[in-house]
Amino acid sequence: MAQLQPLSAELEKQREEYVQLLRAGQLSPYSLPAVASVVEEAVLARAWARTSYLSEAVGSRIYVLSVAGTHPRVKVGMTACVRSRIVTHLNEYHCNGHGLVDAWISNAFLDAGRVETGMHKLLRISHRTSYRREEYPGTDFESICDLAAYFDVRLSLTEDQVRFHEWKQQDRARTRAEGRLRVVEPHATRAVQVGDADGETDSS
Repeated sequence: MAQLQPLSAELEKQREEYVQLLRAGQLSPYSLPAVASVVEEAVLARAWARTSYLSEAVGSRIYVLSVAGTHPRVKVGMTACVRSRIVTHLNEYHCNGHGLVDAWISNAFLDAGRVETGMHKLLRISHRTSYRREEYPGTDFESICDLAAYFDVRLSLTEDQVRFHEWKQQDRARTRAEGRLRVVEPHATRAVQVGDADGETDSS
């Protein structure tokens, strides 16, 4: 499935247990069962494991989340900060009695927004959307991952490209820092000269 490795038999069993709890509406946001963190951490780790470059310093990524509960759905989103964005989603899902049971994360794109827009246009042709328009109720997670993987293979950055853009970012940051230093340096030099002059006046 879109390059995701199989979960262990034990994790699959725990995931099914978690799905059943969610479907029955038995998830309390104030007292999450231990299986919740086990499953959610496992599927997120697996999603990251398929990416060829883990740095989030360059570009942005597509993510696909399978959300189980009394109203199961698949969420398709884009962000430059996947980890923090997913944490935000999890907090919201838990408060509404839902939970994450699978995830897929792309490699880096220079502009994942264009890819996300293209995906949503294709998905809306054949999939029902929720009022949020980025969520697809009762949709097959694997088929959406396959679509995301299609774009990922063709348009995402290679590791060499990521390193090149990281170098460009570092070079721009260094140039900005040097520019600020050139602006500040004359004032600092003048302050030192004034201080030295004041010291000479006091000693005389």
